[in-house]
Amino acid sequence: MNVNMKNENSLNTVPKLVVKAIDLIKRFENDPEPIELWNGVIEGSKGLFVGVSKTGKTTFGENLAISLAVGSPSFYGKEIKGGPKKILFINLEESPRMRSLRLKKQISRLNPQEMVLFSENFLTPQKDFIESVNSDKDWEKMRDCIEESGAEIIFIDSLTHLFQGQIEASEACRKFIEKFRKYVTSSLKTIIVIHHNTKGNDRPIEQDSIAGSRVILQEFEYALGFANIPNSKDKYSCMLFNKYVEVDSSLATIYKIDKDRWIEGFGEVEKSVLYDIKVKIDYREDSTNKDLIYNYIQSQSSLGSQTIPTGDLMKTFVLNDPKTMAKDTLFRSLEKLRNDGKIENQGMGKYQLKMKKDDAEEETPSL
Repeated sequence: MNVNMKNENSLNTVPKLVVKAIDLIKRFENDPEPIELWNGVIEGSKGLFVGVSKTGKTTFGENLAISLAVGSPSFYGKEIKGGPKKILFINLEESPRMRSLRLKKQISRLNPQEMVLFSENFLTPQKDFIESVNSDKDWEKMRDCIEESGAEIIFIDSLTHLFQGQIEASEACRKFIEKFRKYVTSSLKTIIVIHHNTKGNDRPIEQDSIAGSRVILQEFEYALGFANIPNSKDKYSCMLFNKYVEVDSSLATIYKIDKDRWIEGFGEVEKSVLYDIKVKIDYREDSTNKDLIYNYIQSQSSLGSQTIPTGDLMKTFVLNDPKTMAKDTLFRSLEKLRNDGKIENQGMGKYQLKMKKDDAEEETPSL
């Protein structure tokens, strides 16, 4: 009798809806601390790259995706952590041919070691993949693609192609979020979604420039904004909000897109200044820091050091007292030296002078 009552009670047990906070802490205390992969992008987070048309959002996303896939030490003057990552880039906006032509230009500057990593780690859907999400079946394809890839970081271009209905309508946004959580964020991957602005270029980009109701913004944990500089061919980016790291949304990083379809940053200015017609901004590059770093790498090479670790450069220029330059300036200068063909990355955050073709042939042993 007692046994039957016990079984009956166990069948009627209602799941607990409340737990002790200390039990929750103990449950997760042995989990590794999430890594800040790049510039406030935390491992396992979901965020937006937003901007008006022709600001290079997709190109920026591809540049970052390639940099993460090959384990570059930095991108856009910001440190990359965690080593090479497996990436899935889902582009629902462009044809496979246009995407491949741009990617071909972008990977032209990778060295052989990086090309091997790119080949292994940068994934994309088949050419006949869906172009928009219009049904549960399409969402299921999206989920299956993510699962099949085994990727750690997912880029999706763009949110508009995932959405049905008016993006400013709260109810449509709630339905989207329900599907997005069920089929995408449930994968527990790092998710970066490219999105558009509703407002133009007549004022500085802000959080309220992002297309969609506030329901959309509440779903994402950060937004990096992109905009055209008035009366200029150059553009700027700005972190609009981030729930995990402190950001100054008044600062803008000026950038341009080079012939190989890579984003090149020039430094920071007050965002409001870019819209003041009375203020003339000098975009010319100050090569002082770049020259200091190059001369140091040259001097170390002449002393027999084949490669210079990033840690040594940090100690010499950033952690010294008084420090010579900020960490972002160091990484930005290293990227420019690499783009200029003066140094090359040898993996694991190590740099060396880029050998001329004749020098490389001399070091190759003859058979």
